[in-house]
Amino acid sequence: MATFTARRRKAELVAPARPTPHEHKALSDIDSQRGLELYAAGVEFFHHRHAATTAPVLSGDDTGGDPVGIIRAALAEALVSFYPLAGRLREVAVAGGGGSKLVVECTAEGVVFVEADADVQLQELGQPLAPPYPCVEELLCSNLVGEPDVVVGKPLLFMQVTRLRNNEGFCIGYHYCHTITDAFGMAQLLHTVYRLARRHGDGELLTNPPVWERDLLVVTLRRASPRITHVEHPAYEPLPISSSDAAAQEDVVRTTPREQMVTRYFHLGPTEMAAMRGHVPLSATVFELVTAALWRCRTAALGYAPTQRVRVLVMSSARWSWKRDPPLPRGFYGNLLVPQIAEATAGELCGRPLAHAVELLRRRKFEVTDEYMRSMIDMLARRGRPSFNLDWTYVVADVGGLGRSLGGAAAAMVVGRWERAGGGITAAGQVIAASLYSYYERCRGEAGEEAAVVSMCLPAPAMERFAREITACSNSRSAISAM
Repeated sequence: MATFTARRRKAELVAPARPTPHEHKALSDIDSQRGLELYAAGVEFFHHRHAATTAPVLSGDDTGGDPVGIIRAALAEALVSFYPLAGRLREVAVAGGGGSKLVVECTAEGVVFVEADADVQLQELGQPLAPPYPCVEELLCSNLVGEPDVVVGKPLLFMQVTRLRNNEGFCIGYHYCHTITDAFGMAQLLHTVYRLARRHGDGELLTNPPVWERDLLVVTLRRASPRITHVEHPAYEPLPISSSDAAAQEDVVRTTPREQMVTRYFHLGPTEMAAMRGHVPLSATVFELVTAALWRCRTAALGYAPTQRVRVLVMSSARWSWKRDPPLPRGFYGNLLVPQIAEATAGELCGRPLAHAVELLRRRKFEVTDEYMRSMIDMLARRGRPSFNLDWTYVVADVGGLGRSLGGAAAAMVVGRWERAGGGITAAGQVIAASLYSYYERCRGEAGEEAAVVSMCLPAPAMERFAREITACSNSRSAISAM
């Protein structure tokens, strides 16, 4: 793997290309929860389209130009429609002494933009291109973000565009404020930037403009007082502790200082999948299989007492499962995350077959109905910006396939002489340590086969054992016990 240092220019603020409204915009009750007050990070890679490429050359497409200037101009144009992202979050008191809430002041101050160069070629970053990306911090302006779980008063988007050696490619590294949007919404912004970059910033060509309308997910606009109709929202509840667990130690993941946490990526290809799949129902999805295996191995690696209750929290998107009537507008880019929980004792999870962990995950699934979503929004409003309870909890987010879900055809991934080569949400530095999420992505192996790549963040001693556990689980004939 290559090592390199990016040569960064001075950071600048990119404001909307044209005047935008100066106003305050309310967030939804889903946006406002404290568990989303963080910056997530991602990287996008583009490589040169050689003469032999069959990719279409679009009207107005350019065979030359500087990627930094092209992306900067397209971003400014995109911010005309996504103008709340150019503002700042403010914390304001709720009338009647009901705590505080966050609002967006649309100031048009802009987003942080950094121009950079790196003496490295794209193929040196890995073939195939998949996490962990070498020197990924060099492709991000993490030093400008500061504390990744402090969001008030700061820019809502940080972007660095890095030219690669001989201008044969470039990278877009970004941090976005999760309070404003989720991974799907960020992908929507990026696709808008790409589209505008291909058309030299012609804002009239947006066929699916962004929609704010967070009031559709704010309970106080519908009822004077919240009404809880669905009582089970375990992601926000503490784990029950029995008398035998009263003296249980604190969760080591939650008490370990950030700088002592280690992040690694684990690749699971066809061989590893086949070894694990032989012990679970054929109907198990790849996501269920991988998540069940990682949950068991992580629990064993952390050395929890057999009686300690442990959970896995799967961050699902209601975009594809909520049959809302009427549907949310196309282009809605607010948070639509639904936390789903599976729970067991450490002894039950690690001492029983892998198939049992898969079954526990399947039980977590439920139909995302109007009643459930209204109930969750009611609960969030009543509690006032609650946080997820992450004690003894493994959090996983499936961020694979975002490009495909947005209609990522080949032409949609072309910017001038370059086309997208890969990328996605990444685990980088303090960002992942702040959230403790595992990001599940899909990639291609050396032979072109599909593989799963999952990030894991653990204290250093636990990481060593986890690596041994997942190797044993994915290579042995027996996936019976992880203890």
